Amino acid sequence: MWHGDRSLELEELPDPVPGPGEVVLDVVLTGICGSDLHGYRGHPGPRVPPLVLGHEAVGRLGEAEYAVYPLVGCGVCDRCRAGDDNLCDTWRLVGMHRAGVFAERVAVPERSLVPLPDGLPAERVVLAEPLACCIGALPAEAGPGARLLVLGCGPIGLLTVFLGARAGAEVTAVDPLPERRALAERLGAARAVASAPATASFDAAVDAAGFETTWRSAADSVRSGGSIVVVGLGQAEGPLPMATIVRRALRVRGQFAYSRSQFADAVDVLARGDLDLSWVEELPLERGAEAFAALVDEPAAHAKVLLRP
Repeated sequence: MWHGDRSLELEELPDPVPGPGEVVLDVVLTGICGSDLHGYRGHPGPRVPPLVLGHEAVGRLGEAEYAVYPLVGCGVCDRCRAGDDNLCDTWRLVGMHRAGVFAERVAVPERSLVPLPDGLPAERVVLAEPLACCIGALPAEAGPGARLLVLGCGPIGLLTVFLGARAGAEVTAVDPLPERRALAERLGAARAVASAPATASFDAAVDAAGFETTWRSAADSVRSGGSIVVVGLGQAEGPLPMATIVRRALRVRGQFAYSRSQFADAVDVLARGDLDLSWVEELPLERGAEAFAALVDEPAAHAKVLLRP
């Protein structure tokens, strides 16, 4: 239970009560997302304590296990009917607007359950949520022979490196931490550097950090007519290099979360088993506060932590 800022406590709560169209899942495994750390760092956004955080999960209902699509749209607008719940004007997120998955049980809409292919372990499929973000963020240009720049090697950046390399792009990863750069190379980066190259030679860039400095680095590094996708939200507001964007005809778009089809695609990618998971750690749920502190205070030593109730 998150009580604001860096206050996290293990607590006993009543079992969740499902609302109309909802089910109660037994949580099998969860992942700590970078957005879960926002409130812990003092930037809660719409999160109101006390709150059970967490939205990356595999859960069990009866004898079957499911990945959880954690976005809750209205279900009736044209965006929701098309499967783009992330673009619904009234979207809500498990673990942000309602109790999340860092618990033994959680109530979710039944339509949030995504069946798993036979034999796909929870340790792999729990990454469907962050991988789906990266599928949505991967530029269309990032195909065979393309030059792709990925700024920031947190989990989203690392998974974007994996997808870009898997698609045949030549990926350059940028991160100030040498440990994160080493992980990027293990996941397929052709090279990993501490700062973005100064030459405008990349076909596309994905900003998985989301700061003014990385916005500018992306604009300076992408060739004229190239594209930039911003998926990181390290900084909410700030000036953009508009003269560079306009004069070099750069295409810039934001990416928020993922559609239902992109989430299903992520499950399919994970089922193929070619993603190295050696960089992912697992701890019991009761050590959740310790895991949060490690991710914030020791980013060189910890990249992705899973919690098992």
